Amino acid sequence: MDEVFRSYWWLLFPIGFFVFGAFDRWLSYKRSRDHLDLLRAYTSQGKDPPPELLKTVRDAADDEDDYRDMYWADGRRHRRRYYRYWRYRYSPAWQWRTFFTTGAVAVGFWFAAEYADWPGVDGPFRLVAIILTCVAVGHGIAAVFSTMFRDK
Repeated sequence: MDEVFRSYWWLLFPIGFFVFGAFDRWLSYKRSRDHLDLLRAYTSQGKDPPPELLKTVRDAADDEDDYRDMYWADGRRHRRRYYRYWRYRYSPAWQWRTFFTTGAVAVGFWFAAEYADWPGVDGPFRLVAIILTCVAVGHGIAAVFSTMFRDK
């Protein structure tokens, strides 16, 4: 058991990022639930909620749309930037590029796990290759769905 911790110490970082990310999502959920409970209390009493409360709820909901709204400002340059960034980023071409890139890196790690001349690296390389293969399969599924169900 001691050998596992000595060999795979670096797994503490992705596990830590996962734990802190899950904790951040849980806190965000609690915050939005508390805002909605407060709004519900105001409406059940027949009062108008304060504008500051409505602004915080609206800002939390619109947080992800800030960049999209910025690119819809007046002018051709802003629309061109929007098209270049958002439309290409979520297009099938972007999905297929991500799939092929991740797959190529996974194949590289598979070759490194089989043919590396360094002693003791075949296990970690194989683990990374398995993880990247799973990620590549997920990107492949997303690429197929984005190609089949793209917006018209």
